[in-house]
Amino acid sequence: MGDSGMSMRFYLLDLDTMHFEGMVAADGPHIKQMGGVSIPIGEASLHFGDPISPGWRLHGPHCTLELPTLDKEQVLALAAHFGLPIRTSPAERPSGGDFLRSPAFAGLCHWVRRHPDKAKKIYQGAHQRTPGWLDVCNAANAIADDEA
Repeated sequence: MGDSGMSMRFYLLDLDTMHFEGMVAADGPHIKQMGGVSIPIGEASLHFGDPISPGWRLHGPHCTLELPTLDKEQVLALAAHFGLPIRTSPAERPSGGDFLRSPAFAGLCHWVRRHPDKAKKIYQGAHQRTPGWLDVCNAANAIADDEA
């Protein structure tokens, strides 16, 4: 993968059997299973209890990642680390989750601070699937600078 992939990573979470990373893609920040699928953070949610797939899964509009090896505590940790909403039955809408208050968002802000030109180029280069992420990171970094 080389350095280019590593330099796009802003967060890493190890849940024993599965590893997840926050990566900046051309269309904004994604949550990605190491070596697997990638879902824009603004479109990702955790689902449980579907007739076709009864266990937990990470769901996005264009793909779904089964999470068969994660227990409920690990799924809740994944939700907390990335600020993901959760749906526990097919009749529910996903609820909760706040990426802007998550450890992954803090990691994204740190990444933006280290790669401001790259972040700006990405943000301006394509439709962003997590709208406003760069503006919010820049604002959070400015507030942190004022408090320092």
